[in-house]
This record gives sequence, structure tokens and C-alpha cells, in this order.
Amino acid sequence: MDNIQVQTDSGAKNPAAVVLVAAAIYLGLGALGLSFAIAPGYASPIFPAAGFAVAILLWSDKRAWPGIWVGSFALNLGVAWLHGESGWSNGLISAGIASGSTIQALAAWWLVKRKVGNGWQTLEIEADILRCLALSGPVACVISASIGVTLLYSVQIVHGNEYLYAWWNWWSGDVLGVLVMLPLSLALLYWRKSPWRGRFTTLVLPMLVVLGLAGGAFFAVSQWERAQQKSAIQSHGEALAKLLEQRFIAHQEALSALRRLVEVTPDMSYKQFEYFTRITLKDNPDIFALSFNPYVLPMQRQAFERGMAEKTGMPGFEIKERDSLRRLVRAEERPEYVAVGFIAPLEGNRPAVGYDINSEPVRHDAIQRAMRSGEPAVTAPIQLVQENRKRVGVLLMHPADRRVTTLDTDDSKTELMGFAIGVIKVDEMVDIATRSATVKGLVFRVDDALAPADKSSLYLSDSSASSNNSNKSNNSPDNYHAWQKQLTMADRTWTLSVYPTAEFLRQGQHWASLMVGAGGLVLAALLQMLLLVTTGRTSIVQRKVREQTSELQTKSDALEDRNAQLSALFRLCPDGFVAFDPDGRVKFANPSFAAMTGIGPEEVVGKNNAGLDAVLRKQCESPEAFAGISACFGDANEKVSRKRLTLKTLRQSVLQIVGIRSESSSVSRILYFRDVTLETEVDLMKSEFLSTAAHELRTPMASIYGFAEVLLTQELDEDSRREFLSIIFKQSELMASILNELLDLARIEARRGKDFIFEATQVQALVNEVVNGYSLPPGRAAPILVLPAAPLYINADHKKTRQAFLNVLSNAYKYSSGGDAVRIEVIAAERGEEAAPRVGIRITDNGIGMTPEQLSHVFERFYRADSSGKIPGTGLGMSIVHEIVDLHGGDIEISSMPGVGTSVTLWLPGLKETVEE
Repeated sequence: MDNIQVQTDSGAKNPAAVVLVAAAIYLGLGALGLSFAIAPGYASPIFPAAGFAVAILLWSDKRAWPGIWVGSFALNLGVAWLHGESGWSNGLISAGIASGSTIQALAAWWLVKRKVGNGWQTLEIEADILRCLALSGPVACVISASIGVTLLYSVQIVHGNEYLYAWWNWWSGDVLGVLVMLPLSLALLYWRKSPWRGRFTTLVLPMLVVLGLAGGAFFAVSQWERAQQKSAIQSHGEALAKLLEQRFIAHQEALSALRRLVEVTPDMSYKQFEYFTRITLKDNPDIFALSFNPYVLPMQRQAFERGMAEKTGMPGFEIKERDSLRRLVRAEERPEYVAVGFIAPLEGNRPAVGYDINSEPVRHDAIQRAMRSGEPAVTAPIQLVQENRKRVGVLLMHPADRRVTTLDTDDSKTELMGFAIGVIKVDEMVDIATRSATVKGLVFRVDDALAPADKSSLYLSDSSASSNNSNKSNNSPDNYHAWQKQLTMADRTWTLSVYPTAEFLRQGQHWASLMVGAGGLVLAALLQMLLLVTTGRTSIVQRKVREQTSELQTKSDALEDRNAQLSALFRLCPDGFVAFDPDGRVKFANPSFAAMTGIGPEEVVGKNNAGLDAVLRKQCESPEAFAGISACFGDANEKVSRKRLTLKTLRQSVLQIVGIRSESSSVSRILYFRDVTLETEVDLMKSEFLSTAAHELRTPMASIYGFAEVLLTQELDEDSRREFLSIIFKQSELMASILNELLDLARIEARRGKDFIFEATQVQALVNEVVNGYSLPPGRAAPILVLPAAPLYINADHKKTRQAFLNVLSNAYKYSSGGDAVRIEVIAAERGEEAAPRVGIRITDNGIGMTPEQLSHVFERFYRADSSGKIPGTGLGMSIVHEIVDLHGGDIEISSMPGVGTSVTLWLPGLKETVEE
């Protein structure tokens, strides 16, 4: 009866859904199988999708065959796409392989149905097991292997000498996939039906162990074979790296000799330069040109151009640069020039004579590096000025110096003369260096590790080399990690990468791993048949009882676990909960409720609404304002209602109460308490801030609006118009100042110093910088500076500290009269031998001063000691100073007396080590 029921159910499936699901599963299993493929193989030695294809056709009575074709086609097309290959030819190849896979599955379905009958549905009899696995495995799997490999051979993807290897790999992978996945897939498809209901676990665990062992052995052998290939790649890479470094060192030595010649013979002629460089250029065809580029300052330009005109025989010699149209034009004035003076060979390079390489960003960068270090420098990859075709090159620069003696002191020092430069054709240099170390099938490339990604390529040994693609293997050379090494070329780093191609990977067949795979195939097949035979109908009932018992135990454990989780949540939740039983009395109150309200559970458990109301009102700030527990639940139609409660604690806690009506039989209602004190305070602070900001902005806006209205509606003389416009402008400046300082304050508070750049800053230099850059009010004298002789350092953000100091200095001038002096002192306060000192910047004025009451508000936003409005300002400056100093870990000390003046000291953490130095 079980067999009849199985057949009836499979015929009732939705055909479209079956096709889509079959395609998706085939695609996933195929991708899993291809992950075991051996490069440069064209199939996987383990392909579980083949077994699933037979099972799904048997289960659906062959209705799912379009899904097999679609899944196989998508798999092989996806592999080609991942390997960077697309086009109609790959589509045809994928379609051909998909057709072979589908024909194989249909053939297996027909053979099993004809020779096994309905025995495949249970696989309990030895004869049925053997016939089903043999017909759908070794016999039927000949089809896909033959069609697929022959198709790849016809398009020259598989070569004749590897046909047998590829066919065996393909066939054995499909056979192993059928022997392993066919019974497992049937167990999954019929897991609700007898006899498969209890056989799934019995089949899976032993098979996983055997497949794990076989897969581990196969993987280990494959890794060993791959390690052999990687070792060969690494050896070749090391040889290439050594040759490249030796070639580059030889060029450096040639340039070093040229540099020494220039230093010894600074007044050489063009003929001498060409004579010296002739042999070097002849022996090194990869050096396109050698030149000496003098270092010229603007004051030396005219004399240099006249001198070079005489030496080169070019009357019109001048320092040139390229304009936006890439034309050579006279160079514009700049702080320094590095123009091509001598160059060899001259023929073909005449346009470059006089060209200022310092005018081009890439060459300029290398020049600056060489000047800073005094050592050779190499440019990033460039298009050579002298080349008319696209060709990557680099410039190797050696700085040349001369010794200059000062007449009055008789001291000598070195001075930059210019640069000995070699123009290197990278492709030819690499070809010459690696000519003796080329290995067939290995591709290598050289990149500049410091250049942008789109401009980093220096050399590719074979641009036509392509990865080995396969329609049944994703194990192309792309998946072999390229061997890489960093090469130090003067002051730049080049990356040498070596890649294997399919041709290289074909050089050694992986017979060892295939033999291990075959052994795993035999072992898996024997174990599969043994497991299927030993699981009979007598064990089904026992397994079913155990599963049902286990299921009941699992549900019981899950229920207990859920109750424990809920109990833990109520105990650990920071919010309060009070639950009521169906009679309306308090059943439970969690610890957080007691912590929030100060009411213990023993005071509320068992009380009804009125009793709980009385307890809560004792804790209320305004008992009469509390509407009671009933109000928290709203009317009968409301499941959730929200109220607020203010408690008379030290900080006047505000609780939000949410009443929830429950549909549970044991809990009728739940009260949820959440502390919203912080949110309430924040809302109040925002309201106060917005009110103050609106008030401060309304005054200048009213002036702007009023005077603008007068200008629009009345005829005024020119003086009046200019006076009104001046008022509008000043009020607009005030509004802009308020908004800018508000934004500064908001950014500082929001980021909390995350954007600060802390560095060692000399306080005396900071003070001088601010004072020198400060625009003094008309008629006011510069501040009196009292700075210690020994330098003091602080660990601070230079820009923010400067802003804080400038705000205090500006206040000192604004709030003092014209004859009053402003004094600035830098002081250090020692805090013991172990601790770093504090450094203070004290600004003292003799202005209007402040009362103690005014001092208590000095850091409040929009607060101003002068209420007359005659002194300009926004009232935000000291708030910004306070935030900046606080984020530096410092503090502010203010002393002030009305009519006497104010002293503000910004204390900041000093740097102990730097101070001692």
C-alpha cells in the first residue's frame, strides 16, 4: 500500500513548481560538485547532481526533465561567465552539455522503470538495489561523459592527449554522484512515507563519515599535487624577481656613474656627454635615453637658457612645458625648474631638450622624493614624452650635488646641481631580464604597488594568455592564488605576480587524486548497498517510536526552555512589568518595577486597581495628577494605552506606563513601566534651546526686515540708503556669525572629539601665530606677550586650540576700552615627577569685568555679560571654548571683578617628554 500511495502522490505535483525546484537544486548540487574539480580537469570526480537528477525524474515520473536541462545549462553557462568568457559559442557548448546530462537522466529513468519496476521506491531487496544503482550509475553515466567530453574536444577545449583523462574524470564523478545521492535524494523526497521515514538518519550518518574520509583523502592528495605546482610557480617567481632586481640594479649603477661624471665635470660639453653615454645605451637597449637635467631657480633661468643655447647649438633654447593641448610652449614662472639639458641619443629626442619635467605631476612627485631623501627615485608608470606610441616607462632619477664654499666663513655645504635621469622602457627591460627564465604556461605581470589601480600596470608577459575554462569545472587557474613578491626599485615598490595558465596545469595529470577518488567510489558504493540491505521493515516501527518519543521530549524541553527564557527576560529586563490575574489582582511584579518606583513586590502582589493606585500615589510628585490604573488601560476596545507618571525622587523620575489587555487565560492585563526621564529632559532642553536661538535670530532679522521694507517703500537720499544697507549688512553678518557658531558647537558636541587631530603643539608658536593673525580693533595696541624661554608643548588639535584661544583673545579686546592693555602669558604647572605638567594660556584684560553672578553663566549659550547690545557678539564663543578645552581633557580658570577686568586661563595637558627635551 505504501508503494501505491507514493506513486499516486508523485503524480499530483505541480509540474511548473517541480521544474523550477529541480533546476535550482541541480544548480546548487552541481556547483558543490564542481568545487572538487582538479585543475586542469573538465569535470568533478564527485558530481552529486547526477544522482539527484535520476531521483527527481523517478519521483516526478520524468515530468521534471526540463528542470534538469535548465539547471545544467545555467551551471555551465555560469562557470563560463565566472571565468570571464561569454558569447554564443559558450551558450551552444552549455546547451550541448545540458542536453547530454538530461538524456543521461532520462535513460537512467527508463532503465530503472523497465528493469526494476516499483522496487526503486523502497530499495529493500538486494536485487533491486544492485540493478537500480548499476543501471542508473555505471551504465547510464557513459552518456553524459561521452557527449560532454566529445563536445569539448570538438571545440579544442579538451586536447587529444587528455581525452581519456577527462572522460574518466567525468564518468567517475557522475557514477559516484549517482551511487551516493540517488538513495539520499529518494530518502529526502519520500521522507514522509514508509519505508524512508526512518531510514534517512541511518543512511546519512555512516555515508557522511565515509564520504568525509574519502573526501579528506581526496582533498589531501589534491592539495599535495597542487602544492607541487605552486612550488614550481614559486621557484619560477623567485628566479624572475632576482633577474628583475639585478637588471634594475645595473641601471642604477649606470645612472650613478653618470651622476658622478656630472659632479666631477659640471662644465662638460654635449660631445663629452654623448661619448660617455654611448656605450651604456648600446649595451642597454631598454634604456631609451640618458639625460642630465639641471636644477634651475627662477633667478638663474636666463643665464641657464643662454648657456645651454651655446652648449647645444640651439639659439632658441628655452625651458618648456606642455600646455593643455599637449604642445610644447615656454614654461611659466614657478619656484624651480628641472629642465632637460643634456640628452642622449639626441636624434629623436630633440623635442625633449629644455622640457621642464618638474611641470608634470608624476615626474614632479619623484623629483620631490629624491630631493627630500637625497637618494635615487623612480616615477610612477608614465607615457614617455619621447614616444609616439603608447608605451609604459619609468624615469630613474639620481640627484647630483656640488660642494659650495662660503667665502666669509670658509664653510662648505652641498647644493643640488640637478638629476641624472634614465628613461627606461619597462617592457623591454623585463623582456631582457627574464629571457632566460621563461617557463611555458606561466604568465607574470609587474605592477607599481604605489600607483592608482588604473595606472599601476607596468608589464604583462602574455596578454593573450587566457584562463583554462571548463563547462563542468570552476577550478580554472583563476582560482590558483597567484604568487606575488614585492620588489624594491629605488624608492618605489613593484609587485611581481605569477599566474599559471591551463597549458601549465596540463603538464601533469592528477592520477593519484583520481585513484583516491575511485577508491572512495568503491567504498561508498559498497557501504550504500550494505546500509540499504540492512535496514528492513522490522526496524521501521522501532525508529518511528523513538522519533515520536524524541519529538515529545523535544517539545517538552522547548516549553521548559521557553518558560525559563521568559522568566529570565522579566527578571533581567530594565523596564518594569506588573501582571494581573483574571480577577484583576496583581499577580507578579518584576525587580525593575521595584527599582523604578521604590515599591517592593510584597507591597503590590494581591492588590486590585484601587490598592495599586493608593501605593503609586504615595510616590507621585503630584498625586492629584495621577488618573489611576484604570485610565492606563483605556476603554474595553483598546488593547494598548499609554500614560505618564512623575515620581518624587531626587531627580523627579518620569515613567511611561503602557497598559496592555491580554488574551491569555492566566494573565488578563499587563502594566509596562519605562523610565523616560532622560527623553523628557532632552525635550525640555531642546525647547529651551530653540526658544533662545529663535530669540537671538529674531533681533537681527527684525532689523533686516524693517530697514529692507523702508528701502522698498520709501524714496531716500543716497546717504540714507547706504546707512540702511550698512545696517542690513551688519545684522546679516551677525546672523551668519550666530549660525556658524551654532554649527561649530553642534559639530563639536556631535563628534565628541572624534575628528580632532591630536599632535605635539608648541604653545609659544601657537600664541604667536594667533596674535600675528589677529586683526586688532582700530586704535588698539598689540597684546603684551609674556612667554617662557623654554618651549612648552601640549598634545592638542592645532586648529581647535587656535579657535579657542582666538575666541578668548577677541573677548578681551571687545570688553575692554581703547587705552586698556591686553596681556597674554604662557605658564606651566608641575604635577610631580611622574605626571606630565599642565600648560596654561592666560589672557588678562582691564575691561568691564564680571560679577560672580555673571561668571556662573559665562559658558551658557547666548549668554552675554554686556546686556546693552553695544558690544558685538553672539554669546556662543565661550560655549565653544568650553567644549574644545573639555574634549582636550583640560579646564578653564576665570577670575573677574567689575570695573577691574577679567583673567581667563586655558589649562591643557602638557607633554612631559617633549618638555624635557
